[in-house]
Amino acid sequence: MAQSPLPAPDPDLQTGLQFLRAGWFDRAEPLFRSALARHGDRPDILHFLAACHFQRGAIAEAEGLWRRALARDPNEPMLHYNLGMAAQKLGRHDEATRRFRDTIRRAPGHIEARLALSASLLELGRFAAAERELAEIAGNLDQAMTASAEGAQLRPLQARTRNMRGYALYRMQKSLEALEELDAAWTLADDDPRRAQIKGDRALALILAARREEAQLDIEEALRLQPENANLHHIKGFVLFHSGQAAAAIPPLQQALKLDPGFQPALKTLALAQAETGAADDAAAALRRALEIAPGDGEAVVQLSLVQIERGQPQAALDLLESHLKRAPDDTAALNNAALALLALKRFDDAHRLLRRAQKIDDNDPLVMVNLGRALVRLGRAAEARPLHERALAALPGDPRFLAHLGACLFALDERVSGQALLDEALAAAPTNTDVLAVRAALGL
Repeated sequence: MAQSPLPAPDPDLQTGLQFLRAGWFDRAEPLFRSALARHGDRPDILHFLAACHFQRGAIAEAEGLWRRALARDPNEPMLHYNLGMAAQKLGRHDEATRRFRDTIRRAPGHIEARLALSASLLELGRFAAAERELAEIAGNLDQAMTASAEGAQLRPLQARTRNMRGYALYRMQKSLEALEELDAAWTLADDDPRRAQIKGDRALALILAARREEAQLDIEEALRLQPENANLHHIKGFVLFHSGQAAAAIPPLQQALKLDPGFQPALKTLALAQAETGAADDAAAALRRALEIAPGDGEAVVQLSLVQIERGQPQAALDLLESHLKRAPDDTAALNNAALALLALKRFDDAHRLLRRAQKIDDNDPLVMVNLGRALVRLGRAAEARPLHERALAALPGDPRFLAHLGACLFALDERVSGQALLDEALAAAPTNTDVLAVRAALGL
């Protein structure tokens, strides 16, 4: 009995795949649509068509196609991975982590899924979890590089892994460990374009270690490698701002936004620099743009509320923070700023209540301690306030704001000589600091 002939290959599918591999997505897409019309929801065709959408930036459309493919083939790891990548691109990092974990369960050796999982954990601020994942990947790659004759081919992947781990360690405030990892990444990267990003991340770790001159040298080297990289211009602005050069930070931050107008982190750093240089209106405008891009960004809300308080708009700050605190009731920075607004509105009992709430969440936050002390002084309870001010000053010795507020507390306790000495010390350390000047003015000094 003669065998049945195999079905002829679909010419549209064959040609579409050739175009897809060549990167000609606009040519491949109509051919895949034609094949899909003839064959129905075949998972492979849906996947190829989704890849075309994804590559041209139509992420939501790609996601819909991958969902259809997964409904037909629910155990295919690549479909889970691609849906994770779509969720990641759309900013849904919780969902992305679930998809990447599903991929890893089905394909434990899928390194790209593990790296993508780490990237989403970083985006979610889960730095310790990301670092643990990346440390394990780096260890596995080290073993593979030693055991395999083709180990050198893994160097770019290991450079990427160690770069990400170095950044995670930086975000965990572990500057020395971060620098060690980033130096290893730099050695592994050879002539890879990633070297510029490694140098940029190294500059961040150096700033954390208070090695300002080295940080500035590193970011300049990174920009020589990639002068049109918006992220590196942002890092330069960040480095300059945290080196005490707020005015010098503004041009590179503006350049970052010129290269990428939607670069939201650059808007927040720009606002910090503008506020520091007295351009409060510009800072508020930058933060409003940042919130248009990412309406739920709590950091931008906190920044903008502080600018509004400093501009004499405490009620506007309170209104802004009220809706944020409904979403994030344990955000101590937001609670602290809401209390600052209430202090400005002379609602001392309400400020005291919020600061007690913040203190229960984080009993070691020096700003919460100081502001709780301020509220207690205004409520006529300076004796209770004093240990809070002293604890805050012990946490940040020499901070002129804390010196001034402790001085005011001592005045309230009728210890005027000691209070005056602290106020004079604060003024000598920061003669233009608004907190110091406000405290002195309130005391008639």
